[in-house]
Amino acid sequence: MPKKLPHNEPRGKPLPLSTPQVTDIHSKLIEVNSGDRKPSISLKYIDLNYYSFNDLRDNHNLKHFDDFLGKLNKADNWETVFRSFQKDLSNKAKSKAKIQALGYNPVQIEMFHFRVTQKFRVHGFLIEQRFKLIWLDPNHEIDE
Repeated sequence: MPKKLPHNEPRGKPLPLSTPQVTDIHSKLIEVNSGDRKPSISLKYIDLNYYSFNDLRDNHNLKHFDDFLGKLNKADNWETVFRSFQKDLSNKAKSKAKIQALGYNPVQIEMFHFRVTQKFRVHGFLIEQRFKLIWLDPNHEIDE
């Protein structure tokens, strides 16, 4: 039988585990509160067969797109972006098909567009606070 040493004997109540302190840097690294993330954009799923960045050279659309990116980068949250660029739902049939083709469930993912100018739209969806850009629509043809 093993000998009980004094430092091995439990005394009193066990101490509760401490709650780790979460710093701003730490929460950003592990995304504790992803609702606080600044808006960002991803080109991972962009469909350049529809319109490409080269096609934006007409009517100063490249400059308008650059302005859109600059404002998105300065925004503190998505609500600000939604108000600034008049978020609206995209063409339902085409959007559903594209979302399914990317391997997402169209019931859970909502495709929408931002109004960059009177005619120019950018279409995509949000996942984990990042706008996944799908289509550049300089002539507002997708929803017409």
